[in-house]
Amino acid sequence: MTPFLLQPFGTRPDPRRAPALLHPECPIEQSLHSLDEAVQSALMQEIWRRESFVADGVLLVADPKALRVLARCEAALRRPVVELRERHGDSVIVDAPAVRYAHGAPVLEPWMIVLASGPRAALSLVQYDLARRGATITRVSPDRDPFVLEAEAPLGRLLGYDEWLERHAEGVEASIWLLRYRPIGDDGPRAA
Repeated sequence: MTPFLLQPFGTRPDPRRAPALLHPECPIEQSLHSLDEAVQSALMQEIWRRESFVADGVLLVADPKALRVLARCEAALRRPVVELRERHGDSVIVDAPAVRYAHGAPVLEPWMIVLASGPRAALSLVQYDLARRGATITRVSPDRDPFVLEAEAPLGRLLGYDEWLERHAEGVEASIWLLRYRPIGDDGPRAA
């Protein structure tokens, strides 16, 4: 309903609700800044460059203290962050990736879908690690080689998952994307 339609009933917006999360399609971010004022100024100008990272699902946002790189998944952060660091030199400080929460009542966190595939011999290791990260496996075809597995998990528990796969599960590839926002502490789908 629009505010105009609500006016005759005397209702007002709930003052406890925080503003909506801008760009909720980008549930993760990484900030870049510099103590060198010239480099910091150049970083802020990146939002105006013609070649952008939008095709990769990445947005650049200039804040007073940092250039924020917003992305659809952790893997999408890599290329823009590396390119920006190479373009502006070693004085650029890159903060760790951070999950973007939707603040309000209740606070919402991003839940992701993980779609993994690889050699059948690696399936139990992948299942163990996903369980350790609080994921719920929603579909698995263990009899196929390569196996196919689908799971849901909060993004905060999946940080570093791609690097873990590269180090521990040779031949396993995973795609991760946003599924929905859920209240923090909601354990997700229940196993049948």
